[in-house]
Amino acid sequence: MPLKPVRVTPPIDGLAAGAYRYDAERDVLTLIADGDHRDRVAGTTLADHAWLRQAAALLLLSGDLEAAAQHFADQPPVGRRGARYVWLEAGHAGQSIYLQAAEAGLGAVLVAGFDDDRLLGLTPAIVPSGQHPLALLGVGHPADRQS
Repeated sequence: MPLKPVRVTPPIDGLAAGAYRYDAERDVLTLIADGDHRDRVAGTTLADHAWLRQAAALLLLSGDLEAAAQHFADQPPVGRRGARYVWLEAGHAGQSIYLQAAEAGLGAVLVAGFDDDRLLGLTPAIVPSGQHPLALLGVGHPADRQS
């Protein structure tokens, strides 16, 4: 079944346009760059995802593959177990985003086709230093919904 793009009317209530990082330990969003970065981020995708530019939110999942590899270095397959855990957790996070979006009456679309180097090279930086981009999710009202 094909994925449907999302349609939104930005901005998100109560949140200024910008790129934010989520700090899980403190459960806070921290503004890292003012302004609307959706066009720049959507421009790193491998296909024409013009609808990503219109999403209310673009959520980028990233992880530190090297730290995970070091942490789980003694588990077989040696040197690769940590990366598996990072990718599994990204899948769990993506599924949670889908569920939360559905609960709120929104749509979510995961995009894995993006140019890692272009995404990592954006200035100001969108991907945290030392992290690898794993998935990009557009969130908003489903395109086939007239609200």
